[in-house]
Amino acid sequence: MEWVYPVGRDPNTRVGLALETAVDGRPCRTRAEFDAVGLTSRYHSCLIFGFDWQLDGVQVEARFFLADDDVLAARIEVHNRTLDNRVVVLRVVGQLNGEPIDRPTLADEPSAHVVIGGQNITIKLERNAHERIVAVLARGDDRDTAQSVGGAALDNAETVYARLLAEDAAFSASCPTLSGDWPAHWREGLHHDFETTRLLVQPPGGIFNDVWPSWMAAWPRVVLAEGTLDMLRLAYADQSTAQRAVLSLFRDAPEPNVPCVFRGGEYNMVAADGSRCGTSPAWCLPFLNLELLFLRTLDRSWLAQVYPFAAAYIEWWLAHRVDADGWLVYKCTWESGEDGNPRLDPSESGDADISGRLRPVELQATMAHAAAVMAFFATELDLANDVSHWQRIEMDFRERTRKLFDPATGRYRDWLIAEGRFLEPCPDKPYWGLDSCRYSAQSLTPLLIGEPVAEAEVWRHAVAPWTLWPSWTVALVESAAAAGLFAGIGALAFETIDRVYRVTTRRELASLTRPLPGSSPEFWPADWRTYGGSDAYGWGATTANLLIRHLFGFKEARVTDEWVAQLTPALATELLVLGQRYEIKKLNYRGLRFDLAYTVVQDGLLAELDLHGSSRQCTVRHAGEIVYASPDPADRHHFLTDNAAAFELRLY
Repeated sequence: MEWVYPVGRDPNTRVGLALETAVDGRPCRTRAEFDAVGLTSRYHSCLIFGFDWQLDGVQVEARFFLADDDVLAARIEVHNRTLDNRVVVLRVVGQLNGEPIDRPTLADEPSAHVVIGGQNITIKLERNAHERIVAVLARGDDRDTAQSVGGAALDNAETVYARLLAEDAAFSASCPTLSGDWPAHWREGLHHDFETTRLLVQPPGGIFNDVWPSWMAAWPRVVLAEGTLDMLRLAYADQSTAQRAVLSLFRDAPEPNVPCVFRGGEYNMVAADGSRCGTSPAWCLPFLNLELLFLRTLDRSWLAQVYPFAAAYIEWWLAHRVDADGWLVYKCTWESGEDGNPRLDPSESGDADISGRLRPVELQATMAHAAAVMAFFATELDLANDVSHWQRIEMDFRERTRKLFDPATGRYRDWLIAEGRFLEPCPDKPYWGLDSCRYSAQSLTPLLIGEPVAEAEVWRHAVAPWTLWPSWTVALVESAAAAGLFAGIGALAFETIDRVYRVTTRRELASLTRPLPGSSPEFWPADWRTYGGSDAYGWGATTANLLIRHLFGFKEARVTDEWVAQLTPALATELLVLGQRYEIKKLNYRGLRFDLAYTVVQDGLLAELDLHGSSRQCTVRHAGEIVYASPDPADRHHFLTDNAAAFELRLY
């Protein structure tokens, strides 16, 4: 287990701890030797990494964790499961760039790393006996500092370990899990998605007065797009932390547009003219994420705190990102999220000022959507005077969106400002292998506000790169879902989830060195040998959103005066095997924790709802007609649904 500098994606230096064991003279030192005795991991969270193996009846459990921000601990328990005595040699080896060294110190760096604790120990174990050893790797500005910090952390390691176990247990108790006949690797893949998402929540510090969301683990900074998308996912397991982090994102931002900043408030996205930028209302659909987060909790106290900051964000865009005629524009492609896209900037730069060139479809459509969300929020908060304000903005940008529909081609198209015409295809400037001037997943976002897009046009975008990058996949899938195109979404979600989870749950690195198993990758290439992204990247865990919200089809409902949810199961053909049962346990929604399952039957899907002792009456409607109504309150309900259709689930 290593620290890597500067980041794991492109490390210059690696410093870590390696473990070696020998039982009665038989060594385990190389990866091949460990593989031969069945090296596995029976414990893997974002706080504790576990490795387990057994040799000649001796079981070894190694657990790595941070005993302090600057102290990596290795806690090793050795159990003799035999009826005979055993002699175990355990070595904890400090390594620099993969080579063992006695006194690990970073070359050409001011900081030092030292190993403290059991490093070369011979243990004589009687039958059924066990021993525990703890060693640490500490870092500091110099060797003495590292030694001092490490020594203190070593003394406190057991207390820290117990606290981390308790935090893991609390998270696991409310985190959705898969049960039944799902593909074998999916349960673990979903676990890694949630642990990656959990890892992104940063502690208070710098400009942030409470926990805040980072876009990825290796390079923590705030981004509105990823922050809202990732915290919507976290809310499946930990609603309170997700809400707090989103509030921090808005409240503690240095400017109303929520610019991309590091912990200390340092700006990270600055256009060529010095403009401090943040992601737009279109990138990762932040206002949809806010709406769904509220609908999942109905926490009006939280909403009242977020509302003024969300309003200020919209007003900032309307004041600072409109052209002379009031159309929304981007300052640069970084602000759009589509770095260097020739659709927006023919020079393919990230920071060049493009505000006078193009009126993008997605900005007009998502502003209309955001204003509609704000009108809904104002209604929920009894802010009657605000509702008409947001409705006027919605109608303004709805009309602008409609003006960008081209009847000749039957699609929405970006408008070139100076030329006074629609943007034409640019096949000579491919973007991720495709003509983005013709094809853009963002052009489907008018569906979010109920404007028409032909189904064929939607599925023309169900191809690379739109299905390889989670941010584009979100726009594609949520737009299609708004149009009720559930069957196609289910097929796309299944293929994506299965392809990604096969990689994140693999057990070896020989055939593919990256991405690192056990965390969510930055993107999802068709050929993983081309992968060059970062590990533990927030939106890479969007496979969990696809699974729960779109494939399984448990969705939030806009009815807020009762407990109502939407069910739109869209199980792919590969899953529609008669008798197979697909369950998600520990779903959290509007104060209830429950299990929901679908069993494939001759007439559709038999749904089973287990409320775990909370007796409720239940009504299920399809197309306005009641298809199930329980005569009395009960904590279990069974009802028939159809695949790729929409149902309303109501509890009383």
